[in-house]
Amino acid sequence: MIQVSQVGTTDRATRRTGPRTRWRPGAQRLPSPSVHDTDLASAAKELYALPPGDFTAARDERAAQARAAGDRDLARAIGGLRRPVVSAWLVNRLARAAGDQLAELVALGESLRQAQQDLAGERVRELSAQRRQLVATLVAEAKRLAAQDGRPVGPEVEREVEATLQAALADADAAAAVQAGCLASPLSYAGLGVGDVASVATRGGRAPAPRETPARDKPAAGAPAKAKPARRPRETPAEREARRAAEEAERQARKAQADAERRANQIAEAQQAVRQATETLADATAALARAEQDVTSARATQESARQQVERLDKELSLAVAEESRANRAVRDAQRGKEAAARAADAATRQLARAEAAARRLG
Repeated sequence: MIQVSQVGTTDRATRRTGPRTRWRPGAQRLPSPSVHDTDLASAAKELYALPPGDFTAARDERAAQARAAGDRDLARAIGGLRRPVVSAWLVNRLARAAGDQLAELVALGESLRQAQQDLAGERVRELSAQRRQLVATLVAEAKRLAAQDGRPVGPEVEREVEATLQAALADADAAAAVQAGCLASPLSYAGLGVGDVASVATRGGRAPAPRETPARDKPAAGAPAKAKPARRPRETPAEREARRAAEEAERQARKAQADAERRANQIAEAQQAVRQATETLADATAALARAEQDVTSARATQESARQQVERLDKELSLAVAEESRANRAVRDAQRGKEAAARAADAATRQLARAEAAARRLG
């Protein structure tokens, strides 16, 4: 549920002075825009652009101008505009000073809601990271704007600014209210949809007549004004029951949202595991293909070597046979040499005898 200030309705919640109020079923719905409403929207845009300290005097002046012009209804409506709390004023400043970043935030919220509906876990994680970064950037910009105006931002104001930006991310009506720059109170989102988001600049609603301050509560002339604590209207039993039901529904919604984010993260992790396993399988398949090519190449090399071994075996056998023949030839030649040597010796001896005989005869 969006929790907002009900600027432009007559519900009692609009008269509370606390930082947040809650829309309840049965609140008066805003009428269709008219010339009166357009004038009110124009006045609201001008007034909510002012620092909170200047708001009341400027509002009363605009109401007096409308009253002097004879438009008492417009005067009452302008007079009923509530002074913005600091966090709402800072968001209004962002709407004027960082409109492009707010538009980016709204577009991111639409994309994130679509991704959650599609259960696109990886997309949800990516957009969630962008959401955190963009919200942090806008909060830092709001703090810078506040420091620029000499108004330091405390932790509570910072939380309310962040909650309002988160509401704009989560809900289209809240986004429109934030972009209009006419908030009087911060917004918060509990996942239950939108009640009646009253942004004068966008809806043209009539504001309730201002509550008169009793004379005893007005400070004396020249005396400093004292801040008085807001008095919360007493709850009726039905209102108490509705509030408790809304709080329980809000708790359930937060739990459901946390469960949805957890499921989205689990889906994203499973998808990441599938991608990693797919990549691992692809790597293993490629390695197997390379190994098969290596085996085929090795087998081809083995076959070539085997054929070469066979060829060399045959050549070796032929060489061995040739060597055997050569050895036999050498042995035969040696025996022939020895026989020739013996024959030469015998011939030599025979010649010597023949010569000796010839000498004797001669």
